[in-house]
Amino acid sequence: MKIKTAPQPPPISHAHHAPPAHIRTLHKAHQKSPLTVPTVLDFENLPPNSSSSFPITTTSTISASIASAAFSAFSDGNENTTSVESDIPIYKVASVPGLLVIPNLIPPSVQKTLLRKLLSRDLSDPRHKTNLHAHYHLPPLPLGIGSYFELPPETTFRALDANGRDLSVGRMLDKKLRWVTLGGQYDWSLKKYPADSSSLPEFPPDIRELVSSLFGITAQAAIVNIYSPGDTLAPHRDISESSSAPLVSVSLGCEALFIAGVGDEEGVVVRVRSGDAVVMSGEARWAWHSVPTIANGTCPEWLQEWPEERMGWMRGKRVNLNVRQMWD
Repeated sequence: MKIKTAPQPPPISHAHHAPPAHIRTLHKAHQKSPLTVPTVLDFENLPPNSSSSFPITTTSTISASIASAAFSAFSDGNENTTSVESDIPIYKVASVPGLLVIPNLIPPSVQKTLLRKLLSRDLSDPRHKTNLHAHYHLPPLPLGIGSYFELPPETTFRALDANGRDLSVGRMLDKKLRWVTLGGQYDWSLKKYPADSSSLPEFPPDIRELVSSLFGITAQAAIVNIYSPGDTLAPHRDISESSSAPLVSVSLGCEALFIAGVGDEEGVVVRVRSGDAVVMSGEARWAWHSVPTIANGTCPEWLQEWPEERMGWMRGKRVNLNVRQMWD
């Protein structure tokens, strides 16, 4: 997969800048809009005259052989991975230079494998911090327990604040868990990564290889966002990385709207489904972007009962894997 090199990033001091007015307006306009409004680019339901309404082109493909090999290696032979029969098209959105969309990239069985590794294995690894670690004591899991989903319902986590309330595992999984960081641990207050890479936990090798095979970047850090219907991601830019390599985003579970824009007047709203990937390269590497809407009731039926230990959890969740390369 050949991806255009990004221009120089904005200064790191700009990480605290407010988004431009037209991006804020676009975000607000779609916070409560249905997924089917005419302003939304939907790759499964393009209008007949889509070339004029939403100028998109097929720039290249991911070959069937590369995708099949990547999915087979990632699944460790434990899942019945469907072989990819034809090359997978990559679409370029003309109004946001460098923004690439790959609909329906990840097969269903591989999506389940990815969820298992992210939320059963990696979430349980105390080296990978979550939004909860600053507020609760999350000890290592007991022997014989493979994930938080397997913990008894009476399990609670002690609040670090003496005046705080302890957190039940059910409320943690259903309401409180918002993100987990893999590899480079992002400082959300300073909007920086650690300067010393030797202190960072290893990025999960199998996910790194999957990302490298499909997208051609070296995965060094990732943020796994866990959304529920009603949640949003405010407009922002990712400019803390020293590398200009593209950002890669993979959607799992409920559908959402994704907004991206560069320049003063342009912007696009894309409907993303489970298994879709979005790549921000070229000018779009530093684009303003947001998620104004998570659509309830849109998780694919075959994914709704994941995981078996807490059946139905994914029915109301969107999990988004955002991967980035920190250094060249």
